[in-house]
Amino acid sequence: MSELEALATALKVEKAELMFYIDMAKKAKDEKAKKMFLFLAREEAEHWDIFEERLIEKMTEKCKHPHVNKEVLEKLTPKYEGEISEVKAVEIGMKQEKLTWEFYEKAAEEAEDEKVKHIFRELAKVEEAHYELLKAQYDSISKTGIWMDYQDFSLEVD
Repeated sequence: MSELEALATALKVEKAELMFYIDMAKKAKDEKAKKMFLFLAREEAEHWDIFEERLIEKMTEKCKHPHVNKEVLEKLTPKYEGEISEVKAVEIGMKQEKLTWEFYEKAAEEAEDEKVKHIFRELAKVEEAHYELLKAQYDSISKTGIWMDYQDFSLEVD
């Protein structure tokens, strides 16, 4: 996959994740769950901005329109229908974050431009931190039935 394709795909994935987390926040009954989903939505919006800026730069530099592989995009887009529980939303989020971080790691390896490599590497770390946050929430809910405040979990990346 070319850098341009990877950036265009990442932009669409971040938009899908943003919409997913906003939908989950709207449906959340627990206030801590809602806060966590909104926090993740804001994070995905920031990633969207980063990818959009870099994509526009690359499109103008290469004078090309990006192609997005629909099969890859389909694999990287959250899947859910109708009403789902908060716990199920966390499970979907965990799966989504893991797929995304793995995609970003691969895109970083394949990228030629050092700036693009750096963006994919850094955002892969953030997506992994999102996975860890969701996993901690899942473990907490499964064992205690209690949602942690997402601020109890550090998302600092090295």
